Amino acid sequence: LIEQAQAQIEAERVSAEAAIEAAAEAQALELEALGDEYLSARAADLRDVAAQVRRALTGEQSLGERLAAPAVVVARDLGPSDLMSVPRERLLGFALAAGGLTAHSSILARGLGIPAVVGLGEGLLAAASDGVTMALDGAAGTLTIDPPADELARLREAARGQAEREAALRAEAALPAVTRDGRAIALVANASTPEEARAAREWGAAGVGLLRTELLFLERPTLPDEEEQLALYRAVAAELPGAPITVRTLDVGGDKHLPAFPLPKEENPFLGWRGIRIGLSEPERILLPQLRALLRAGAEAPIRIMLPMISTPAELERARALLARAAAELEAAGTPHAERVELGVMIEVPAAALNAQALARSADFFSIGTNDLTQYTMACDRGNSRVAELYQPLDPAVLRLIRMACEAAHAHGRHAAVCGELGGDPRATPLLIGLGVDELSCAPASLPHVRAAIRATDSAAAAALAEAALAASGPDEVQKLLAQWHAAQGS
Repeated sequence: LIEQAQAQIEAERVSAEAAIEAAAEAQALELEALGDEYLSARAADLRDVAAQVRRALTGEQSLGERLAAPAVVVARDLGPSDLMSVPRERLLGFALAAGGLTAHSSILARGLGIPAVVGLGEGLLAAASDGVTMALDGAAGTLTIDPPADELARLREAARGQAEREAALRAEAALPAVTRDGRAIALVANASTPEEARAAREWGAAGVGLLRTELLFLERPTLPDEEEQLALYRAVAAELPGAPITVRTLDVGGDKHLPAFPLPKEENPFLGWRGIRIGLSEPERILLPQLRALLRAGAEAPIRIMLPMISTPAELERARALLARAAAELEAAGTPHAERVELGVMIEVPAAALNAQALARSADFFSIGTNDLTQYTMACDRGNSRVAELYQPLDPAVLRLIRMACEAAHAHGRHAAVCGELGGDPRATPLLIGLGVDELSCAPASLPHVRAAIRATDSAAAAALAEAALAASGPDEVQKLLAQWHAAQGS
């Protein structure tokens, strides 16, 4: 990007800010032309970098500085720096002409509970103007410009009701996540940034159950070194002093790519080189620096390490040997580090659930990633609309694998967590408790709803619900069982 901007300055004598924007736009258009949803979403990151450079060169105000009063922001796209520059109380929501669910602005919005609608098309920019009234429903994915009076009154009443519910839930943030009959469930958060960890603390999270580390790697031409990784872990741990922080080692491949670590083109990337397979293949570049940083962070905070895409006990043992090597290197250098950290595995592929008894003999804990577990169990790409009807986390086949993993964990004195999307769905909370899950990890905005669901659940009744769900003929029947459950609970 810098080279292209410098070349344009020298060849055309344009200003630095014009050159960096032109270079970024050219590269962004190339990414958008690739036809890959994930890579296309990175075009917004390039434009965001150019915008940050322009502001540094010209003294232009950030979005947060320009937004003087609470408002819905309408734009073609928003970069992470735009979003994070706005004080939360001033950002009512945002609507984007471009963008998708994998854009970083969308990921941050979900984590921080900011209503957002994306991918509305260029007509949005022509229809919107400063000062116009807008009704944005992030849950329904709708935006109404200048709604009629009766619709506006209905939406405002709905918003008031939601605000009241949120206030009531926030008042309960300090309540324990305990079922009616006294079974404690660890309620923790999924996070990628210190800001999300801060939101998790505000909602009463007992720790971080899934710290995604990919954002640190994705937005750069070089791999982050050990010190940079350590700084992230320290910053997240500082937001939740004394609470356990479960860090997933780098999970790329499939639909996630690194500019600094180009992956080969594969016919079936979701079945190929991804997750722990990359870390074990490239320990010097990928896994060892991360393990050393985690061990160093573990000397200051209760860090737990979680390995993604484990299929066999042999993979776990290779990773454990690398963890021992990382500790020995730190010891030899005289660098303070944890004497021992818990090393757990993600249950994301059916083989891991089927190998759960053997894995539990060595793993310190399990964390069930229901997104990938559903995808691999049902043999359906979760991003492919043609087979979307097969992507059903409540399919009894998926539930049986969750039960299998929980039983194996308990047989060896380990705990079993769920950190996939299902963990943040309060409708599924009693079912997961009934299946034997000990810990639920979800986006910060989902924490109060899951806590309320836990406290409304009787674990003995939940066990009976789980048995009925396991015997169901399909996900539709499981959905009916859950609907009946919640109707009986009045929830």
